[in-house]
Amino acid sequence: MSVSVVHRYFNEGTKDHFYTTNAGEIGTTNVGAVGNHGYKYEGAAFTVFNHHHAGLLPFYRYWQESTHDHFYTTNAGEIGTTTVGQVGNHGYKCEGILGYVSGSDFPGAVGILRYWNDQLHDHFYTVDPNEIGTTHVGQAGKFGFKFEAVAGYAYPAQSDIVPVFRYWLESTHDHFYTTNAGEIGTTTAGQTGNFGFKSEGTAFFVWSHPHNGLVPVYRYNHPQNHDHFYTTNVGEIGTAVVGQAGNHGYVAEGVLGYVSPNPFHGGVPVYRYWQESTKDHFYTTNAGEIGKTNPGEVGNHGYKAEGILGYVIIQ
Repeated sequence: MSVSVVHRYFNEGTKDHFYTTNAGEIGTTNVGAVGNHGYKYEGAAFTVFNHHHAGLLPFYRYWQESTHDHFYTTNAGEIGTTTVGQVGNHGYKCEGILGYVSGSDFPGAVGILRYWNDQLHDHFYTVDPNEIGTTHVGQAGKFGFKFEAVAGYAYPAQSDIVPVFRYWLESTHDHFYTTNAGEIGTTTAGQTGNFGFKSEGTAFFVWSHPHNGLVPVYRYNHPQNHDHFYTTNVGEIGTAVVGQAGNHGYVAEGVLGYVSPNPFHGGVPVYRYWQESTKDHFYTTNAGEIGKTNPGEVGNHGYKAEGILGYVIIQ
């Protein structure tokens, strides 16, 4: 699931906040620097999805020449046109689509808060409610901005979504997953790093910190079987204390990251498998690798499906 950062700018002369995924429009991403057309960069605002997926809505971009106001909405009916260059309600001209956002909350998302300042004729968007100080519809907060609605939901700009790197150790038949590339020392697919583990590339992405709707993925290692095991159910091993051995001889090694236990917009399942003869747990978002996803079914290379670890994003 590919996303783009939305950059936020402000023009002191026209009192207009401007949002774009194309930093080249203004020409700078240095906070405080003034670029094209007198717009000063204020930082990364949030992200938008680059492509349409089920549950996502286009975030339309409009421009009002007489009041110098940029306006963004998922409700095309507010302006009445989505044709680029065409002028609709209130004199706003359509400039296309900023990106795509969700109409409902989802794991790891933030709400894009929309405000309006009648004196400045300026629409303002932020994911930080403290900037204006209110999220009550119709109530005015700081700087004269009145809260209008949640424009949509997306990932924050400073997203803590991190890649999970996948490795394979042929001598012990062990698949290993980590967000810390330094553990093995390489992320180049096919290259062998520390302890003889060969990189198999990036498996998927997880959140590095907890968010509403997410659960931790606990990481364990079995010293005798040389098997790394990952689960969201701490009860399977019975301990999450790093260094402590639990059920079946597995030793807790901490938290890999955080995933959603439920499907969400743009999310994909991570399938979990077990190979009895080699004592190896395997995780993938590509069901075709093993060919089976129903728990108990045995697929390619003798791996038995054990269900879904959780839901993540891929890029």
